[in-house]
Formats: sequence, structure tokens, C-alpha cells
Amino acid sequence: MIFSFSRLSLYETCPYRFYKKYIQGYQEPVTYPLALGKGVHKAIEEKINGVSHTEAVLNGMIEADFHPEVTLEEMSDLVSHAPIQANMGDTEVHFQLPLSGKDSAPMIQGYIDLVSSDGSRIVDWKTNRARYDVRDNHQVGLYAWAIGQLRNQSNVEGKLFFLRFKRESKLIFNQADMEKSRKWALSVANEINSKQEIIDRLPEKTEELFQSTPSSHCRHCSFAIECYKKFSNY
Repeated sequence: MIFSFSRLSLYETCPYRFYKKYIQGYQEPVTYPLALGKGVHKAIEEKINGVSHTEAVLNGMIEADFHPEVTLEEMSDLVSHAPIQANMGDTEVHFQLPLSGKDSAPMIQGYIDLVSSDGSRIVDWKTNRARYDVRDNHQVGLYAWAIGQLRNQSNVEGKLFFLRFKRESKLIFNQADMEKSRKWALSVANEINSKQEIIDRLPEKTEELFQSTPSSHCRHCSFAIECYKKFSNY
């Protein structure tokens, strides 16, 4: 399995949902927040690459597959909040890297919304309805590490920009910061791989190793009812 920040984060949030989605391969419906986020990211990318605002927003609606809850007005408004200009950097920069120097090291991949031309700054656009600090999780630190590897940067400014609030949270990530995020990703990926090896040999251990973690996230989970029935007696 090739990991990503979102996969690792989902595993930490709820191992059972991770198992259902990424090991068993069940598809979840595209939710409003996911559709909106995809559309807004596409529209911002288009604007940075020289497309007009109107055309970019329309392309964003197409990317959102015209989700019934996503409106043209909301998307246009959020996109207009992004502090961007044409050709300000590289958009949707893909990376795929091993998390250590070992031959058997797990792979991590991701897409970084914006990378400055010199590779010293990265930005991730957020459509969230709540703000948080760039240090509250390892996403930007992990992306900073990846760009550090790809662009030979020892320090990378990582920024979250919350479009609803027109506010940012940023940090200059040094080598120690990047290593902390890399080690987190490596540890979680190794834990997942170890559990998968066990259930490949002992499938009866699945529910024990990938238990559910009830939280506020359950209301957005397609497996919530199934999960409750399976684990209510634990």
C-alpha cells in the first residue's frame, strides 16, 4: 500500500473505517465537504495557471461533479478569498517517496496545492468551517519534508490558508520539524503494515486489530451502523 497523510490520519481517527476503506476497498459516497474542497482546489489551481475567475469556478463545479449541495456562489466566494496571482508557483505538486532509507520502507505520496518557484514555501488551501494551527497535525510538516527532499531545502515555510476566514497559519519548518513528521508517518505506516501482515495469516484477528474509535467523525461515516453492531459488545 502507498500511504498518504489522509490515509494515516484516518487510521489514527478510526482503524475500522481505515480497514473498510483502504484494505477491503469499500467506496464511500462523495460528501459535500469533499466535493466542495475538490472543486475549490481545482478552481484556484486554474486561476494560478492563468484561467479567468469565471471559467475557473465553472471548472471547479465540474470537478465537484455538480454535487447538489455545492453552489456556484459559495465556490466563487471561497475562490475569490485566495491570495493568488497568475503563475505564482507550481500547483498540485505530486510526490512519492520512501519514508526511510530501507529497501522495505513504506511509500508516502501526496499533492501539495502550491509550491513557490524556489521550493522554499508551500501552501495548502482549506475550506474548513473551523480554523486550526499548522502544528496541530503533521500534514504540512510532512509536505515540507517531501519538498525538502525534492528541492534540496533545509527550511520550508508551510502555510495553511483558511478561505472562509481569509486567515493563515504558517511555520518555517526546519530539519527537526520535518523529521518529526516523517517519523510519525513512518511509525503509523509500519503499524498498519504489521497489522495487515497479521490478518493476512490470521483473518479472525481483524476486528481486534482494527477496532472502531467512536467520535464526532462517526456522523460522516458510511460504516457507522455496521461498526456499532460489530463493536457494541466489546
